Amino acid sequence: MSTEPLLATAAATSAGTAPAAAPPRGAPDAAAMKSRIITHMNADHALSLRLYLMRYAHVPLGGTTGAQMLDIALDHMVLQSGYGRHVVALAPPMKSLLEARERLVAMHASCLADLGLSDVVVDRYVPPARASQVAVTALSLLVFATFPFRDALLDPTTVPGGVWSLAGAAPWLARLGYTLQPYVLSFMVVAHLAETAFLTVPRLKRHWVDVGSWLWWAWVLDCAVEGFGCWTRLDEIVADVEEKRKTRKH
Repeated sequence: MSTEPLLATAAATSAGTAPAAAPPRGAPDAAAMKSRIITHMNADHALSLRLYLMRYAHVPLGGTTGAQMLDIALDHMVLQSGYGRHVVALAPPMKSLLEARERLVAMHASCLADLGLSDVVVDRYVPPARASQVAVTALSLLVFATFPFRDALLDPTTVPGGVWSLAGAAPWLARLGYTLQPYVLSFMVVAHLAETAFLTVPRLKRHWVDVGSWLWWAWVLDCAVEGFGCWTRLDEIVADVEEKRKTRKH
């Protein structure tokens, strides 16, 4: 008996039970990919969108709050700011939306460098809390409130004179204040103005505090009175954010 029919039957059976080959994987759905990019950017990368608006659409900082991505294509993206819609060109155009992540990350880094901004946003004010900070602030307030009235320092019946003479118990202290007033007041005004100027541009601006906002005024007025002591609290906020980021990465 020939074995050829049996072999043919076995081969056919084997072929019939073999799993069908998987169809070739098609290209990613462009519409779905675009939707994922837009959703992800709006949910997790608001800071990047604000950077793009400031750098490429020249939108002021205050107008970038609530920035949204409306659309993205190979050669542009459409962003929404407080001033309306803005088309930001992508040059050179991408070959595929698969390049979007790499391109947008590179643009984020470029914008930070060009605008002189940090990716740490300071969004709160921290008042003096340590004993030393409270003491310095109180003394500075006392000097600014009383030393402009130099002659009154020698009269214990006035508020400045009563304060500095300890209600008449220490007239020598009031006389010392009278003598030192021109030097102390001048030094403090110049020093605190300089410290406030160095706070607003290199620090507050770098960390996204909008000029003229209530947050800006809180830090500026604090520095004008307290001096550079408020810098340490601002630096602590920044360091805390950076430390939390490192912790999440690990």
